[in-house]
Amino acid sequence: MLATVSAMQLRLATSPRFVHADARESDLALRDAALLAWLALEGPTPRTRLAMLLWPRSPPDVAGNALRQRLFQLKRQLGVELVSGHTILALADGLSHDLGDSQHLLGDAGDELGPELVAWLAQQRERRGRRVQAVLEASADAAERAGDLAGALAHARELLECERLSEAAHRRVIRLLYLQGDRAAALLAFDRCEQLLKDEVGAKPSAETLALLATINAVATPEVPALGRRLPASVLLPPRLIGRDAAWRTLHDAWDSGRNVVVTGEGGMGKSRLVGDFARARGRTLVVGARPGDERVVYASLSRLLRALPGAALQSLAKPVRAALAALLPELGEPASSPGTSEGRARFFNAVSAALDAEPLAVEGFVFDDLHFADAGSIELLQYAMGASTRRWILTARHAEVSPAGRVLLDEALATREAAAVPLEPLGLEHVAQIVDSLGIESLSGEAIAPTLLRHCGGNPLYLLETLKAWLVRGDAGGRAVGEGEGDRTLPVRLPVAGSLHSVIDQRIGRLSAEAVRLARCAAVAAPDFSIELASHVLGVRTLDLADPCAELEAAQVLRDGAFAHDLIYEAALASVPVSVARRLHAEVAAFLQQRDGEPARLAHHWLEAGDSAQAGAAFMAAAERSRKASSLAAQCEMLAEAARCFERAGRPG
Repeated sequence: MLATVSAMQLRLATSPRFVHADARESDLALRDAALLAWLALEGPTPRTRLAMLLWPRSPPDVAGNALRQRLFQLKRQLGVELVSGHTILALADGLSHDLGDSQHLLGDAGDELGPELVAWLAQQRERRGRRVQAVLEASADAAERAGDLAGALAHARELLECERLSEAAHRRVIRLLYLQGDRAAALLAFDRCEQLLKDEVGAKPSAETLALLATINAVATPEVPALGRRLPASVLLPPRLIGRDAAWRTLHDAWDSGRNVVVTGEGGMGKSRLVGDFARARGRTLVVGARPGDERVVYASLSRLLRALPGAALQSLAKPVRAALAALLPELGEPASSPGTSEGRARFFNAVSAALDAEPLAVEGFVFDDLHFADAGSIELLQYAMGASTRRWILTARHAEVSPAGRVLLDEALATREAAAVPLEPLGLEHVAQIVDSLGIESLSGEAIAPTLLRHCGGNPLYLLETLKAWLVRGDAGGRAVGEGEGDRTLPVRLPVAGSLHSVIDQRIGRLSAEAVRLARCAAVAAPDFSIELASHVLGVRTLDLADPCAELEAAQVLRDGAFAHDLIYEAALASVPVSVARRLHAEVAAFLQQRDGEPARLAHHWLEAGDSAQAGAAFMAAAERSRKASSLAAQCEMLAEAARCFERAGRPG
């Protein structure tokens, strides 16, 4: 009795094979593989057409008989009928194959087939190559727009592997290396491009590539900004996590016993550093966080979490699950149905839960940082997914700033599986002294300076470090002595006078170059939609002219990978923008994003801050519709109410 094909697959992308239901594999002859590949891609085909494709030099009756014998031998060899039909042939029902998204087709084989099949294979391979290249180009462009130059460069290098003789692909890599501030690597990349074009094509670089080279050569190697030059590495990234031993033990104990953890504390207490170090120490832990601006967009935070999952894990999900997730992740294909329906909402929630708990996902648990920035829809979905999850979860939040929905999630997380609460309190005198000594600054004694620092900073670790950075940059080292012994070290003549952590950060930003300050303020107003392309448009400068200010902000630890290094730095940068300037910036950012189909809820925010109530109302209406389709009825009602208020202010109550 012949086996069924419900769990069997054709592997036709590279070396052609047939995978049996019991996972055994059988090699396929090239002619058989070509026949099966044609049916997989072209669909049902007349038997006579296939016979002449495979045996083009034989008379029709001889070719037809050869095809009949071939199919009989294939069925006997494999024990299953892969091709069905009589006059019209097709793949048997339920038989799957791996050619859907593959760049390859039968590897490099096929030259010995008939001329029409050889031409067909070449056309299919070229079409598949173009499709992969288009995806990589789009991914690189999207990453660059988001300010993720490292991600854009990774896509660009992958694109270059696909088309190593493409000068445009080489030029993209050269430009991204330069934008990252790696001028030397950009010049080396140009040399490789020039040599390859000469050896393989016999051509010289185009005028566009030479113009890019001229731009790179015209810029002197940028100096390290003063802040990066004068601050010890220990101050930029303290080598030890001090004062959090009890929290550290609680995290490990809870993790080992399979319990969830909620870490809370005010801004600057070190929540992100604590859980980040923990995740690196444990391994197999996925760290994602909400960001400022997420609260305006339904499922913004949850989308970031899902996109952080390995692509292979998402692709391994059942097809109906991927189709349900496609409502949130369009790159997974056509969505099954809108989650706005009752049935679609249930399918969508279950799909998210399945994705975060999938077996192929090689993680023990998740860290979700800065819950206080998360949107209500993401919080609702997190609550649902965590309730069914078998993995461990760590949540962090500024408890005083968490939304009502977020408080419900935190309370429920603490009530589940005897979860651990880890409140981070201000550091005491002993720990402040240990931090100072751990920095290895010769002119400072922790014992001597700790009391003053504690009074000045209130035991907030970030405030403490920002204060020391401000003092070191100002250059007051070697001030008055503290203590009575000869061996006592010195204290700064005076610590920076500032009423808050924001003030200290604001002073640090103020010491940057004018170009860097403008870029930081643009990034703060545009966040989280900031990108180099946006900054170039809004500030009216060439993209390459932003390389040095961007490098300066990275060295000053204001930006990291195109985003703010800390949410408090973002808040300080935003607060530093004069109201009249901010209003104009919001309008320019909104106009830029609107031309690129930006997220409606954030567009509405920008138009509102710009004082354009009519535009804001229209954007809120679009955001309400998007929320309805995402089955977030509370968000839909909120957006509609905002739209009504905007239209009323604009004199359009109807």
